[in-house]
Amino acid sequence: MNTINTLKNLLNKFIIHPEPPINTNIKRYILAIYLFGSFSKNSQKKDSDIDLAFVFNELFYKIDPFIALQQAELLSIKISKNIKRLVDVVVLNGCSLSFAYFTVRNGICLYEKNSVERILYEVSLDNKYHDFKPFIEELRELKKDKVSGRN
Repeated sequence: MNTINTLKNLLNKFIIHPEPPINTNIKRYILAIYLFGSFSKNSQKKDSDIDLAFVFNELFYKIDPFIALQQAELLSIKISKNIKRLVDVVVLNGCSLSFAYFTVRNGICLYEKNSVERILYEVSLDNKYHDFKPFIEELRELKKDKVSGRN
């Protein structure tokens, strides 16, 4: 079985039937999980880690971002033990708009609470990114100018 299917199966197993210390209601809080990085591009090396990006229900995340990160890390430990490979996690709720946008756009969705919520998240993220894209590009140009000494 390939790595992507293995990850999907493990995520479903650990989210649908969580074991302590993972929150027993975790399936209510995770909106989606994306694979990104070398494994999503099929360019991994023998010692590459697996990069997972979690999207939590916004209310759950806002109440305590640390708990959201903790739950993502606990899931990553369980997966890591099963596949014998390091798993690194990020929580997209707390990442930059650009990072979240490109992770979702170029990544592979491994888990979704339901398709409608995931699609709504992706459409909202896409809209926000394109709304702010001119400002992001302008800031990057200003930064390049400062670094290169142009004013």
